[in-house]
Amino acid sequence: MSKGKIAIVGIGEVPTGWYPERHEWDIIYDTCMQAVRDAGLNKNDIEGVLCSPAVGQPKLDSELVFGKLPEELGLKGCRDIASVNAGGATSANLLRMAEHWINTGIARIVLIMHATKYSSIDPNYLIKTFATAGMSMEWEYPFGTTYNGMIAMATTRFMNDNNISPEEMASIPVAFRKWAELDPNAMFRKPLTVEKVLSTRMISTPLHSMECNMLADGGAALVVTSPEMAKKICKTPVYMLGEGARYCQATVTQRTDDLLARMYKEAAADAFKQAGLTIKDMNILELYCAYPILMPILLMVLGVCKGGKDAIRFIAEGNTWPGGKLPCSTIGDALSRGHTGSGVGFAYLVETARQLMGKAGERQVKDCKYVLMNCAGGSGMNMIFEIFGRNLK
Repeated sequence: MSKGKIAIVGIGEVPTGWYPERHEWDIIYDTCMQAVRDAGLNKNDIEGVLCSPAVGQPKLDSELVFGKLPEELGLKGCRDIASVNAGGATSANLLRMAEHWINTGIARIVLIMHATKYSSIDPNYLIKTFATAGMSMEWEYPFGTTYNGMIAMATTRFMNDNNISPEEMASIPVAFRKWAELDPNAMFRKPLTVEKVLSTRMISTPLHSMECNMLADGGAALVVTSPEMAKKICKTPVYMLGEGARYCQATVTQRTDDLLARMYKEAAADAFKQAGLTIKDMNILELYCAYPILMPILLMVLGVCKGGKDAIRFIAEGNTWPGGKLPCSTIGDALSRGHTGSGVGFAYLVETARQLMGKAGERQVKDCKYVLMNCAGGSGMNMIFEIFGRNLK
């Protein structure tokens, strides 16, 4: 993605949670029209629509792929529609597609959306879907490999190598919850303590239930355009300043720590170079973690902390909390927000824009000028870092 070639001018989002009475199209109507109104536009100003896949929801996925959304919303100015699937990295790839449309004249103003509704789906179907998604059916799935199991093994190694106690690991979901307490869209908002985390049932040693994420309903939408049009449309447009991406490996059990660290560092370095900024310029790190272990790893990769023990201490001391010197994951990550399939990346993208627009309410970070966010696809096949700012640097 080219520096400063696309801007966010409107955002929309619904609360994440378990809402069986809320129809999936209600989520789509609400988020899309919120985003259009937030941009101060008429729905017929939208010239392009880009949809995220509805993971585990074949009917909704088919409706979106076959172009139902512009018809349902009555978008009379729509010229084209497409669906892009890159798992948890879908939001970044939809931005790339939108930039291409905008800069080639296909569509001047593009609506990007995501909607998930798991609460009305047969649990057995969901279990099967997520038990096999991203897994090697030859070398992983037959041996009982699960996301919780794989992350549990990685967490055990991380704790052993860095002399980390269960209490120290439990401080990470506590840090996430500090932000969720202030977030009206979060699924879990009650105050959390280390003792509470460790008292919940063991899912896969050493991960307790509050160290794992829960599937949820949710949705978000954004309106994007060129920087030139953004200045005419919006008082506080948010500009993409830099991006870096690296492919890691599809087969989870074959990834080494050295490979992951190198890929993450290279992707982050590309984003900072393109933006002409450094980690010290960032006011917020919107780190998409899903499990506690990724927070200290990313803090190390980004050069914020020197080692695992240092990273854990940095978090436990409140540096990433509201009011801390480096706010991180201001939606409380998937552990408190709820996991919406490909939608967690969308939630972070909307939150990034919200913070830079000054619309984050109680979570608002003062004088927020630059935000670094990350996302990863599928079972972590890649890592993408993106930098956004209030001004074109």
